[in-house]
Amino acid sequence: MKKLFILLTGLFFIQFSYSQNADISISSPAKVGIGQRFTVQYSINQQGSDPQLKNISNFSVLNGPNVSTSTNVQMINGSVTQSVTYSYSYTLSANAIGTFNLPTISINAGGKTYTSKNKTIEVQKDAVQNNNSRQSVDPFEELDRMFGGGGSATQQNVQPKDVSNEDIFVRVFLSKTEAYKGEPIIVTIKIFTAVDLAAFDDVKMPAFDSFYAQEIESPQQLQFTRETVNNKLYNTAVLKKYILYPRVFGKVTIEKCKIDCQVRQVVGRGWSSRYEYVKKSISSAESEITVKNLPEKHPANYDGAVGNFLLKIEKSADTITVNEPLTIKITLSGTGNFNMVNLPKINFPDEFEIYDPEIINNTSVGINGLTGSKIWEYTIIPRYPGNFKFGKMNFSFFNLSSLTYQTQNIDDLKIFVKKGLNDNNDYSFSPQHDVKFIGNETIKFIKNNSLNLSQNYYPLIFTNYFPLFLIFPLIIFVVFVILLRKKIKENSDISKVKAKKANKISKKRLKKANQFIKENKKSEFYKEIISALWGYASDKLNIPTAELTKQKIISELQNKNIDENIINNFINVIDKCEYAHFAPDYQENELSFIFSEASNIIEELEQKIK
Repeated sequence: MKKLFILLTGLFFIQFSYSQNADISISSPAKVGIGQRFTVQYSINQQGSDPQLKNISNFSVLNGPNVSTSTNVQMINGSVTQSVTYSYSYTLSANAIGTFNLPTISINAGGKTYTSKNKTIEVQKDAVQNNNSRQSVDPFEELDRMFGGGGSATQQNVQPKDVSNEDIFVRVFLSKTEAYKGEPIIVTIKIFTAVDLAAFDDVKMPAFDSFYAQEIESPQQLQFTRETVNNKLYNTAVLKKYILYPRVFGKVTIEKCKIDCQVRQVVGRGWSSRYEYVKKSISSAESEITVKNLPEKHPANYDGAVGNFLLKIEKSADTITVNEPLTIKITLSGTGNFNMVNLPKINFPDEFEIYDPEIINNTSVGINGLTGSKIWEYTIIPRYPGNFKFGKMNFSFFNLSSLTYQTQNIDDLKIFVKKGLNDNNDYSFSPQHDVKFIGNETIKFIKNNSLNLSQNYYPLIFTNYFPLFLIFPLIIFVVFVILLRKKIKENSDISKVKAKKANKISKKRLKKANQFIKENKKSEFYKEIISALWGYASDKLNIPTAELTKQKIISELQNKNIDENIINNFINVIDKCEYAHFAPDYQENELSFIFSEASNIIEELEQKIK
């Protein structure tokens, strides 16, 4: 007891001495197996802060840092010295076979930043038993044994248990397995776990190539509930939820959902227990859907709408004056595939100046698909007075309740346009289609009253130019007929018309996507880029929407001898946008890069496909 008292007294009055420069040492196994978990310990002789691992590309960090301290006291000839070591431990696993430098660490200590030296480790194919590796000392090991803890964890089976497919799995649930083309299907992807799920390393969702897919639920943080499956209790959470609209008919397969997970397990017992992380790869089963084609006998104006809709048209006024704006609002309400419905055709009179409509979506997702309304709001300006009719409108859709096509007709839309109080323009001098009036600008007419002109008349038949007046009209008529027939022939080939307009339409969509970058609307940006690329491929390559798949696009581009790099870039941009919801958030400059890639690809294809 006397010696112990002297020792404690000496420690109480000890003068701590620290070296001026810190030194970082590394402790690790010399060899490990690929994927095998091992511990690397970085030790420094000064108290530090903000440890940062660097050069970790060949390794995965599974845990850490775990901080610990150890004190060494020596008494030599009555002189007491003490040293303190601070340790930072990480659990790693190697990603490839070979000899690599371990990650280095930087630590702030004493106002300076210290970085560890390089140390190599050999990674083999099989796991390596490192019996000589440094073991951490548990000061409570004997106490644990005394109280029945079963002894040291090193004397027990400290290897993590295997995680079975019944411990954790993922499933894809379909609201229906049989549907018509264009009929909505709700897909829910859920994870079930009876173990401690720590993290996801990689997530690969199905591609849904044969569907128009819209994500309707993507929780930022998983909300777990309890469910019993086969008399076993699981924690379950929804990973993703989609609404799908089939674009093809027949037997369609939904790919597997694949996930790489990190499962945390407690290894050992009592005071010496610790956590280990086990990698587990899981995948769902493939799902099959039977898609039935719609009846062939459909109305002439049918454009793919499926559901139950109601069409309504409204105007802001019945009577307006020349150059006064008028609002025409077309509302389509009900339940169905709103995102695949095109604007009903309106026959606007030529006497009106028409502006592009503003489209407003007020839809929500239910068990029967999208429910709500879609509004097209036009602003039009009349340039002539008169009574005008816009012609009848009609809209056809396939009703899933009655399994029949239905058509809604709207009578002529009538509008009376009058002259303003101070409008002195004469609108009767010329046919309505010859001259346009813009605002208050008018065209001055030739004076037609008496000018006291004398007439010098020579009969045309006696002039030298008379034969030309007979031949020229005939030549002009023949040229006009030839050009007209050529134009009619070109317009009759719908595929060629679409191919010509493909670049123009895609540029409009890319312009809209660029606007979404400025507004930081990432989800809308990805959808617009995908729509631009899918739409361009469909129109330019003359691929019907029902047959539009990635493989079909690749095949058509190869038939046109398009360079493989361009084809791969085209598909990669689509994959990037589809995968963007599952990868870390893109920054603004990366969105701009995707936009630039999509623009360049369409430009290259436009030059090569004639």
